[in-house]
Amino acid sequence: MAHQPPPLARRIELGALLRAYRERAGVEASEVADALGWSYVQKVGLVESGKRKLAAVEVTVLADLLKLDADERAKVVELGKVARKRDPGPAFVADWAQTYVALETAAEHIKVFAEELLPGLVQTEDYARALLAQGAALTPREVEAAVRQRVDRQRRLVESGAPKLTVVLSESGLRRQVGGRVVMRDQLDHIRQLASRRNITVRLLPFEAGAYLALGTWFTLIQLGDPVVTFVYVEALTDSDIHDRPPHTDVYTLAFDRAQRAALSPTESLARLDHLIEEFD
Repeated sequence: MAHQPPPLARRIELGALLRAYRERAGVEASEVADALGWSYVQKVGLVESGKRKLAAVEVTVLADLLKLDADERAKVVELGKVARKRDPGPAFVADWAQTYVALETAAEHIKVFAEELLPGLVQTEDYARALLAQGAALTPREVEAAVRQRVDRQRRLVESGAPKLTVVLSESGLRRQVGGRVVMRDQLDHIRQLASRRNITVRLLPFEAGAYLALGTWFTLIQLGDPVVTFVYVEALTDSDIHDRPPHTDVYTLAFDRAQRAALSPTESLARLDHLIEEFD
């Protein structure tokens, strides 16, 4: 059964769309607050960042104020219905990462740039287990539950209606022996198999590529909705940032595009993966 995007994802998508429509219409946040009878303009920012739900009547008022056409109105009304539902959030995911997981579930195209650490969407159970066991926050039982939850997220990549996944991986992350040689050999073989799917593209960034704009970073671009809304997710050890507007989205999109250009072609990347797999044999 295909994963259904959680209400949180639709709430964020709705907020981003409403902000785009507001800016297109030249309407100030204070005008939105007045139309909705809100005494605090800050509520508008909460709605546009997906942190506040809108009642059905409020969605209707905004559709009128922003002069949405029939298709746009139908879109925000439907998003509003889903966004108002309760969202308990996924288990074994840090509070600050739950927004990302929600967006990932709703994404139509996910673009990941990774250097030292292979991204969760392509990790094997043993690789994920070796990483999660390094933290002090989870018990062994919780580590196993977190591994299962991570694997469950990956299933969407092979379901009907799966999103596109484009991954640019640095050679350093492919050579770092997380869990040992056997684990890494199986991990690289798993990536090789994923790359054979039509919706997944893997590009390797070799050491000889030299310097590039994204050097020293790790980030994910998530695209969803129609019109397309782009989110940038940047994670650290204890928190994360999600950006949904320029200049952040423009800079990270440029960084990803340049990393792709510096990387090996998909065919060359598969050949390099085969070579690395042989090295771990």
